[in-house]
Amino acid sequence: MGLLIVTIILVGLGAIMLATAFAGAQSASRTLARRVDLIAHASRTSAAEEAFSAARWLAGAEEALKRLFSLGLRRRWGAPTPGRVLLLYALGAAAAGWLLGHAVLRLPDWIAGLVAAAGFLLLPRFVLSLEQSRAEAKFTDLFPDGIDMVIRMLRAGLPVSAAIRTVGNEAPEPVNHVFTELADQVEIGIPLSDALATSGERIQLPDFRFFTVAVSLQHATGGNLAASLEILSEIIRRRRALRLKARAVTAEVRMTAYILGCIPFVIIAGLLFIQPGYLEPLYVDPRGQVIALSAIGSLVAGFLTMRSMMRKVLKV
Repeated sequence: MGLLIVTIILVGLGAIMLATAFAGAQSASRTLARRVDLIAHASRTSAAEEAFSAARWLAGAEEALKRLFSLGLRRRWGAPTPGRVLLLYALGAAAAGWLLGHAVLRLPDWIAGLVAAAGFLLLPRFVLSLEQSRAEAKFTDLFPDGIDMVIRMLRAGLPVSAAIRTVGNEAPEPVNHVFTELADQVEIGIPLSDALATSGERIQLPDFRFFTVAVSLQHATGGNLAASLEILSEIIRRRRALRLKARAVTAEVRMTAYILGCIPFVIIAGLLFIQPGYLEPLYVDPRGQVIALSAIGSLVAGFLTMRSMMRKVLKV
């Protein structure tokens, strides 16, 4: 039993490591492909068209996979993992879930199938959500510095579009990507107010929306945009300081909640290794299966409730 559990864990970790390595090689492969395309640009036109069509189909398939795994997520602009890598994550999680439910816990096939389906859908979604959360946190921390760069450019006499382009060229990620896309939209002829509105709807962060509204109003009506942005930058920094203070004050409570939520799962894992037969009625007897599923549902509901309460406290 213990050897089978170790095998399942190794299979799952192997799939995840393979997906991670595959994701890291994507940027180098894309760079090499672009260089090869430039060298062979003068070759056969039909082959180039076929390759372009295949690449467009693959891009569409990856986008469809990413939409499937991000279903229900409000934002995913900060999640760069391609769809094919998410598919590898999903397949690895589904295989590990099926082996765990069918071979280790000896659950009925339909319950093992539900576990595999849950792993297939939830692991890629968790990866996307984690990447998006990290991107949003980093953007919120670095955004005031980007606003300060815009202020300096405006006071130096540059127009707003040039200031936005400068931030896109010089700011760190992910601020530079957002401002670069905004500058690209303006350069192809989209009005600044429309480009700002589009970016605000895509990013959906309160601080960035304040920025887009301020720039749009000042661009339409005139006025001292640098002074307005300076006030906005100061407000954003104060809100960030307040968030950090809230995290410091609630650190002990949050750690206690995490420990309490993890204790049942740690105890169950220890019992499976020490005395596997002790928990056998919970996944062999139909009544035990109902009790186990109810307990798991209650634990998950309690953990989500505590998480929601902590997020409300930290939301400033």
